[in-house]
Amino acid sequence: MRFWFVIMVVLGLAWAQDAPPQDPAPPSSPGAYSIARIVSMGDKSATVRVGEQLKEAEFPTESAAFRVGQQVVVYEADGKTYIAEPYRIPYLWGLLGLFVLVTVALGRGKGLRGLLGTAASMAVLAFFVVPQISAGNNPLLVTFVGAFGILALSIYFVHGINRKTTAALIGTTFATLVALVLSVLLTEWMQFTGLTSEEAFLARFQLGGNLDLVSLYLAGVVVGALGALNDVTVTQAAVIQALVQANPRYGLRELYTRGMTVGFDHIGSLVNTLILAYAAGTLPLLLLISQSDVPLMLLINNETFAAEIVTMLVGSLALVLAVPLTTLMAAWLLRGRKLDYIERRWPGQ
Repeated sequence: MRFWFVIMVVLGLAWAQDAPPQDPAPPSSPGAYSIARIVSMGDKSATVRVGEQLKEAEFPTESAAFRVGQQVVVYEADGKTYIAEPYRIPYLWGLLGLFVLVTVALGRGKGLRGLLGTAASMAVLAFFVVPQISAGNNPLLVTFVGAFGILALSIYFVHGINRKTTAALIGTTFATLVALVLSVLLTEWMQFTGLTSEEAFLARFQLGGNLDLVSLYLAGVVVGALGALNDVTVTQAAVIQALVQANPRYGLRELYTRGMTVGFDHIGSLVNTLILAYAAGTLPLLLLISQSDVPLMLLINNETFAAEIVTMLVGSLALVLAVPLTTLMAAWLLRGRKLDYIERRWPGQ
């Protein structure tokens, strides 16, 4: 059965290329975007079908490899039509379907709960954090409350309510709080303005200049580290639970010491993982550094670069702190307890 599911998703990805949804009606007002299909192509323009109308649309300056029959996003302004970019939504849906299928097939019940927990976390961001910040509330406070809600949903819903998950939640919350306090201090000492990206500037403009960009930057630091924190804390708590199951006579010190043997490996790999993840998003900045004539120290001193470095280091520091905090909390909550259950794992679950 799984084989046929995989075949269906792969065929769906191939079908997405040639059989997307029906074209919508043409835009009702100038300056609007719509979805069109390329009917024929020339050197600098193409004939596209927008609804029932055929229009001549100019290619973008940075032209992709368009082809006849392809769906594209077009933009109409001042009586002219322009091709903005390819229409990518069918591919994204196909990729999402493949991700869901593989997660459920390999993760089974927990994989499904993980997907639902992720959807709930995104709902917290979309329907609580963003509207509250847009309404003018303090981004820092809103994000911390939202982060706690995300952690509670993702940890308790996926792994159940027990001492192991409670230890993971406490460890993650403390690490998040430390990262938040440290970020606040650093932004004050380094006199950040929050104008670290074009998106931040546009967000402030759209909200009439009432957005606290420094608090928004701090909120981004916290949210960026949540996923990795969730992973490391649950894993460390599970290590302590396994030790207690193996020998309920282990005391607090013994559990912590043995748990940290795994924790040290965790720390070594996680620091590299998070810093590389952040660095991957700053490759254009790294390219700018390599090509600029400005002295390196002055470039790094620029707020755009300094803010990215602070984000990387504070997030990594939170991860490092989360390991011993969660290990200690799990050892304290689980010590001396006889766990008469063992969680069912692959392939029995």
